[in-house]
This record gives sequence, C-alpha cells and structure tokens, in this order.
Amino acid sequence: MELKTIEVKEYQDKLLVTILEKRVYLGITDVFREEVQALLTKEVKEIIFDLKNVSVMNSSGLGVLIMARDALSKQGGQIKLANLQPLMQEIFSRMRLDTLFSIYPDTQEALADSK
Repeated sequence: MELKTIEVKEYQDKLLVTILEKRVYLGITDVFREEVQALLTKEVKEIIFDLKNVSVMNSSGLGVLIMARDALSKQGGQIKLANLQPLMQEIFSRMRLDTLFSIYPDTQEALADSK
C-alpha cells in the first residue's frame, strides 16, 4: 500500500490540503514533499494546509511549506495555514514563519478570506 500523507479537496481555484500525519519528519517528509510538488502543477490560486493533525514537523517539513509558498507566489498564488496546534503555532512564531504565511484558526476562515 502506498503511503499517503495528505488528503486534498478542491474548491474552485483553491485546494484544501489536510496533512494526515501527526509527525511530519524523517521518511514521511520525502513523501510529503513529493505530494506537495504534485499539487503545485495544478492551476490554483491558493493552497490551504490544514495542520489540525500535526503535532511535530521537522525543518525539512517546514522547508516543504516554504518551497510551496515560494513556488505558488511566483504564479501569483498563496499558501495559507489553518488549525495550528499550540506547539506548531509557537514554532512558527519563534522562527518568524508566521510572517511568511497567512495563518487562520480554522479552514472555513481560510477558505472565506480572499486576500
């Protein structure tokens, strides 16, 4: 059985990507990167990552999100993050990654915000 780290739902020109893994690190990161790179080939304006399941993400996993942000912004799009657990929120804040991403308390708010 093929490992799958994300679940994707399409909403017009937006993708809602739920990360299924609780811990995004080690071997999981490689699969996560491949799946995210495949998403970047789609013509969308926004990718919203739902991190409700994620309690830990290593620097490689964070790098995948940054890579996706850079790639999509070159196409005029953006990456949004939603449902960060407290530890992940603290990591994003301490690393100042919260200045790179729009972060939302839930996916509904992220989908509704058209900025």
